[in-house]
Amino acid sequence: MGRTVRILVPDGVIAFRERGAGPPVTLCHGFSLAGASWTEVVAATGPGWRWWLPDARGHGATGVPPGASHSLEASADDLLRSWDAAGIGRGHLGGYSMGGRLALTLAVRAPQRLRSLVVVSAHAGLHPSQRAARRAADGDLARRIIEQGIGPFADAWERLPLFAGVARRGPRPRARLARLRRRSRPQGLAASLRDAGAGAMAPLWDRLPTVTCPALIVVGAEDPRYRAHADRLARVLPQARVVVVPRCGHAVPHERPFLLGRLLREFLRQVEAGGG
Repeated sequence: MGRTVRILVPDGVIAFRERGAGPPVTLCHGFSLAGASWTEVVAATGPGWRWWLPDARGHGATGVPPGASHSLEASADDLLRSWDAAGIGRGHLGGYSMGGRLALTLAVRAPQRLRSLVVVSAHAGLHPSQRAARRAADGDLARRIIEQGIGPFADAWERLPLFAGVARRGPRPRARLARLRRRSRPQGLAASLRDAGAGAMAPLWDRLPTVTCPALIVVGAEDPRYRAHADRLARVLPQARVVVVPRCGHAVPHERPFLLGRLLREFLRQVEAGGG
């Protein structure tokens, strides 16, 4: 899908998929995937947009050396450098799950660079009472990925109840995501978990009122924990609204990509027309 662009940063090479022409739209993928995981959503949104689809640190064709930061802040800096290199002054920004947390991280760091914000199945940080346990769990999973390799991790990850809705679509969509996941490198995913996992993320809730661009918060109707996060995001983002996707769990871009594409198209057109 499109062409691959590689941009040098001080500690590595960051890869992006670029496609189309028009107002720039950056979409950030979920944990263990890559920019190419947005293929169906991009196709459903339709032409008229310049898509900028990064591979986050530890994922896809992006490469940074061992010991380099894989934090959300480092990935946000990568995105800003890529926008500067590509001549993107302001753009639309969206993300799913881990990518949604990345989008929120960039939004509070550089709100003036955002034309709009789309957050899918994500939150802005865990309560302090939950962070230590989650960080420990992410560390345990990182160790297992290193010890067992990508195959056993991917098999177990895809069986999580959180992703049951992907299996309902049938074998082909699930197989496409599985191929992306199995191209990952164990060291990269482990570093991402340690540095950019939900337990490692510093909460952003009190900084979100500074993000005044139009915001669309999307969540699956069958994902109650993230529905609560979505409602909270809508309360603190000044220009946000929530869309609950029916017959859908956590993995909205991969369970109902065509509906998400239509929602995205409608929202982006409204923002570009000045309708917010």
